[in-house]
Amino acid sequence: MKKKSIVLIVVLLLFGLTFLYFKYVYGWLEFQKNTDTPKEFLSHVEIKKDEYSRDSIKILKQLKFLLQNHEGSFYADDYFDSTELIVDSILYSPNFNRLAVFVMTKNPTYKQLDPNNKFDWYYDGSCYFGILQNDTIELYWLNDVLYTNYYDEQKLSNTIREFYFRMLASKDNNGKSRYLYNLNDIRFWNGPVWKEIEDKKIKKKEFEEEKKNHPENIYEPSKY
Repeated sequence: MKKKSIVLIVVLLLFGLTFLYFKYVYGWLEFQKNTDTPKEFLSHVEIKKDEYSRDSIKILKQLKFLLQNHEGSFYADDYFDSTELIVDSILYSPNFNRLAVFVMTKNPTYKQLDPNNKFDWYYDGSCYFGILQNDTIELYWLNDVLYTNYYDEQKLSNTIREFYFRMLASKDNNGKSRYLYNLNDIRFWNGPVWKEIEDKKIKKKEFEEEKKNHPENIYEPSKY
């Protein structure tokens, strides 16, 4: 009887230590189950191929500017003029005034901090959110997720989709969710993150006006 009690205590102790490890060390997001979107809320928005192509060109042009200036997700020094930009997928809101785009980069492995000579190329990936207005697209990166150093383009694409379609709605250690809904959820397009994006848009506009009217008040540290 005493031996069984000791075994039970050891098992409970190991379970407790495992729980604490995954919650505070490895990351709660990795420990919890996926938060799948209910079928009745799955988004099925489609767009014409020519419009999709035009938007892809606009997005690539804006991403190229960000990359050349090391802004957004392209802050690292290993991005350079020859970095290839890939628009993996574009997702739209029902009224086509908002979008999300899965973006990947392709770089030669010699640009890595610790080059892997087994491969010629490596891929990074992230997601940008966009506002469409008057035939223009304004992109925003929310500094949350950046996948790096993948050697298989399709594997990276699948990883991005897995997170944004199944785990974006997950709650953090405090029981809160920044996005509330997954990206394939029709409710996402009116979710709380768009208030955050609108605030960034206002601050950006205020900064540009101040820079134009009072450049002496603006300090921009070197990106290099």
